Parts: sequence; structure tokens; C-alpha cells
Amino acid sequence: MLGITFISLCVTLALGRRVVDLTHTFDQNAPKYPLEQWVDKGLDWNMFRMTTLMAKLTLKVTEYYEHQGTHMDAPMHSARGGEDMASISPERLVGPGIVIDVTDKAESDVNYAVTVEDLKKYEADHGRIPPGAIIMMNSGWARKYPDSNKVFGSQNLSDPLSFRFPGFSLEACNVVGVDTPSVDPGIAPEYYCHNHLQPSGVPLLEYVANLDAIPVRGSTIVLGAIKMREGTGGPTRIFALLDDENDGFINGANSVSSRGAIGLLSLSTLWISNVTTLEIK
Repeated sequence: MLGITFISLCVTLALGRRVVDLTHTFDQNAPKYPLEQWVDKGLDWNMFRMTTLMAKLTLKVTEYYEHQGTHMDAPMHSARGGEDMASISPERLVGPGIVIDVTDKAESDVNYAVTVEDLKKYEADHGRIPPGAIIMMNSGWARKYPDSNKVFGSQNLSDPLSFRFPGFSLEACNVVGVDTPSVDPGIAPEYYCHNHLQPSGVPLLEYVANLDAIPVRGSTIVLGAIKMREGTGGPTRIFALLDDENDGFINGANSVSSRGAIGLLSLSTLWISNVTTLEIK
């Protein structure tokens, strides 16, 4: 996966594309869904440890919760017998980017759930959503990151029933990505999108960043995630690749010109990840 990701990025960048990073920085402040009441009481739910083993080589051991910050949910997260992170096919990790902007609606209704009508209106305004598209909801929620109280819309993080943030309605959810803590709205504790999609093998992506920095159509999203056997999820990174003709849509945040990026790529391997695909039926 690392090799494929590296080569594909080099090829696309060489063709004059730009890259926008859609990933929040991962550290001890990265929000995570508070599920303390459902885990072993002996576990440290707030665990994030980074231990230096060798100063000479700067070698560390890092421990963290799988579903924290910008991350992917493998199908097995909500579906018994579902695919783990290592089993998700690479074909599902690349596709045309589609952004459904509901920022105004989320400002007036923190529980807003994207509807089929929103998707139909998108198509009326911007054209048909292509097969294999990677669909992302932009609710403006990324601006609240990493303040957990603002992200979850609650002052009581121990009570999921108090959470308030946007997501997708059951009718509209199908392989989706969101800039909020969950594809399910905070007011829907039954997690209907998770329970509807993941038994069908759909990976889900959460805490997507910088969606204001890409056009609602015309990008290519490349997703990658740690190929962890038995992994139920993991921190991921997402890049949006933009043609030169789409440069006018970018606000400049976290974008990299192709010349500079090729030099960077030659020095380091980049990970990518964080969203999924939707099909209107």
C-alpha cells in the first residue's frame, strides 16, 4: 500500500496537480468518541503515550485508541465478521471527490442530517455524482477541532445522549465521509449509518479536515490506512489532488504546489486517507 500510494502521488503530481491535505494533525489532543461505559474498566480510556526507546535513532513506541482524530472505521467495527483494515481493497481508496456543503444548515440546526434531497440538489447544481465517488459532508465542524466539547456539542462527554453534531440520514448514507465525530448525527445514538452500511462491507471515515479548501467537484481523493490485521480502524490521512484548472477554488490552506511536493515525496513516504463512496439509488 505504501508503495502504491507513493507512486500514484508522484505520477499525478508530475501531471501538474496540486495537493490539499484533508487530515487533522494527530496527537494527544485528537478527539475520540467517549465510550468509557462500554470498555474494560481497567483500561485507561484517555491513553496516549509516546515513549522514546532510543534517542540516538529517535525510535519511539506510541500507544493510542484506533478511532481517534481523522480516522477510518473498518467494516468489522460495526459488523461481526466484517473486513478488518488489512482486507479493504485498494480500489476503494481512490475516487472522484464530491463535497456536500451543508454549512449553513448545520449553523441553524446542530443535529442536521444530510438528506437524499440534498444529494439531488447537488446533482441539479453540479451534475451527476459519478460511480465510485468519494462523498464528504462539509458542515463546518472541522473549525471546532480539537476542542472535544465543541466537537461533540456537549459539556457532558460521558453521556452520548447529550451529543449534538451533524451527520447523514439513513436514507442518504452510503460509504460516506464527514468532518464530524461520526457519520451518524450526534442525536442518533443507535448509529443507524454504521449498522446499515458496515454489514455490507462499507468503511467509514470521520473527522475530515479542510473541506473548505477544495472544490465541491473536480478533485481526486486518495485514501490510505494502516494495513493492520484485525484492526477495527485507525488514524488515516486524506489528500485531495486538484488539476490546475481547479486552483481558483482553493483558499490556499494546506495546499502544496506540484514542484515542491515532488521533492518532498522523494524524501518521505506519504500516507493518505479518510472518506468513502456513495451511490444514489
